[in-house]
Amino acid sequence: MKPPRKSPRLVLMPGCKSHQLFRTPRALFEKRSGYPLRMCRYVAEAMAARIAESKKQFRWKFFRGDFHSHTQHSDGIGTVAETAEMAKAAGLDFQFVTDHWGITQAPECREHGLWVGQEPKTELHHLGVLGLRYAYVPGGKFLEDCADLQRRGATWFIPHPTGWWPQRHYPQAAWSILEKLTAPFLMEICNGANNLINAFDHTDAWAITLWDRLLRKRRKVHAMGNTDAHAPHAIGMVWNGVFAARRSERNILAAVRSGRSFVSDGPLLQTTLGRAGMGMEASGRDRKEGLRITAADSAGLLAIRVIGDGRRLAAFDARGRAAWVRTLAVPRRVRAYVRVEAIAEDGRRAFSNPIYLR
Repeated sequence: MKPPRKSPRLVLMPGCKSHQLFRTPRALFEKRSGYPLRMCRYVAEAMAARIAESKKQFRWKFFRGDFHSHTQHSDGIGTVAETAEMAKAAGLDFQFVTDHWGITQAPECREHGLWVGQEPKTELHHLGVLGLRYAYVPGGKFLEDCADLQRRGATWFIPHPTGWWPQRHYPQAAWSILEKLTAPFLMEICNGANNLINAFDHTDAWAITLWDRLLRKRRKVHAMGNTDAHAPHAIGMVWNGVFAARRSERNILAAVRSGRSFVSDGPLLQTTLGRAGMGMEASGRDRKEGLRITAADSAGLLAIRVIGDGRRLAAFDARGRAAWVRTLAVPRRVRAYVRVEAIAEDGRRAFSNPIYLR
């Protein structure tokens, strides 16, 4: 018998050498940079479609948008044009570009239909600054800079008040100094820095704990949820639903300053207590009419939670419904505020702004 013939030792199929991407550096670069952005765009478009369906179950008119993002004009990796493209894919009604150190992004933002903000740094915190048409230079003292922005008529907010994911954790002094702010102010309870797809992480859990702590002390703190996107891939990951009459920068800023908005990465949410809406003070007469909760999510709602004075007052099984409406009494023992959380079946959630109690 003849010995079996040995097979040739193939290391690559014939004719496939040209398909190896490391042999075509330009194609490799385009795939490495473009493919992830395209995948994130598909996710953003799917969420936009989900929210469009949810709106059919939700009678309240609102505008979706993000107040905090970055481009190559500071420390972001994307361009203004890429940010605009992702905001459109996500179905956002508005997008602010809040680059550090100035507003050199302004001409490009005007060209692409985006709004301009900035994020300078002061003592213990960064400051989100909206509505100014010039670069703001902080003096370096947190409370004085906040008062100065108030005098200038800016809309300002506290970004990532406890730090940002994964390892930037603010000291207790940064938490405590916020208790010295007496006027109503805006604070992020969700900041998506360094995240993709899902914005909520442990620093946001801390921010919500801080939020409730401030609210219990009768500070009026209106919540925001922003991507803090340093890459266009993250645009649309979390957003604010703003109840404004028109989609203009002036109207949107006026509404969010008043707390007429909710934070979400999926569900839609509205709460009223008598004639008082989110961000407003409710009277004793309003309390008698009960807390009206309206939530919607075409992907299905899992649970509704009612929070008052830092405690869970009630929790309801939404049983996968696309819409959930209920009115309930606010216990007399609740003296400072009441707010609501809606959780979808896939874990995405929404937070109402508080209704403050006299």
